[in-house]
Amino acid sequence: MRKTMDFENIRSTVPVVPVEDDNRHTLRDVPHCREAVALMFQVPEQDIAGFLYFWVTKDGKAGAAAVMIGDGLDAPISERFEEVPVPATMDFHDWQVNGLTAKLGAPHRQLDVTFAGQRVQITGHYEAMHPPYAFSSHKDGCPPYYADDRTEQHGIITGELVIDGRRIALNHFMQRDHSWGPRVWGLNQHYKWFHATSAESSVHFFEMHSFGKVLVRGYVVKDGLMSEITAIDYDFEFDETMHQKTFDVIVTDTAGRQTDVRCKIYAKTEFDADPMIYLKEGATILTMDGQSGSGWCEFCWNRNYFDFAKNYADKYA
Repeated sequence: MRKTMDFENIRSTVPVVPVEDDNRHTLRDVPHCREAVALMFQVPEQDIAGFLYFWVTKDGKAGAAAVMIGDGLDAPISERFEEVPVPATMDFHDWQVNGLTAKLGAPHRQLDVTFAGQRVQITGHYEAMHPPYAFSSHKDGCPPYYADDRTEQHGIITGELVIDGRRIALNHFMQRDHSWGPRVWGLNQHYKWFHATSAESSVHFFEMHSFGKVLVRGYVVKDGLMSEITAIDYDFEFDETMHQKTFDVIVTDTAGRQTDVRCKIYAKTEFDADPMIYLKEGATILTMDGQSGSGWCEFCWNRNYFDFAKNYADKYA
């Protein structure tokens, strides 16, 4: 994968994220408190995409999961290592949970991960393309029911993916999400979690519908400048199951730039995260200002609303 962004020389109008926020945090003893890392990657030439997800609760119990999706597989694959107690002294410099390991390198720059499932094995090295963005950078901060803070970042994963003995070399875009604090899933009536990555540009936004308000956090990196999003204007299409099929968006940032992203979901699944919600996952191929790339488009729905609305999607959506 060709990478043209130069991490060292990217100028940024958002605050620098503290080095210590790349590592494990001491979690508060409040309900729903946890720390989690999500690593999403796309292998579109194989019609495959996947993600690694690992977490630790405030009670010191840690788990991990890997999910592989796409028409390049006979069916989606989901493997999970159930929660086990981990030492309070163990951090992300040497994280080991059953068959998952994670080892931080240079802060906010590098991460080595392995996953040793029965059907899926991953050995990957992540290199960041640009500095991370923290939701606390926003003037209104991070919504406190969805984390004390969270960071988002794009990069490249190199290594190897093995699925049922089939070996696939990895040199592809990866999106990295890290959050810590309360995660009350049901307080979002709906959200869109969106990532777009190309060799020259990156876009991320999180649009949350909560308590009658619409909250947006996110950033654009292109032309050597990282700046916060000020507006998003999108359109999308559903398939027959009310799963997102296409997603097109024009993003405006504080530098006054507009970034045009056109996405097609090429691999999809649902992820069972919480009984209050449905998570509709979509890996994308895309063009961003005309340059090809890939990314992720996740829609969250309140279950009661979705179960009612899907009966009317053909007529109104």
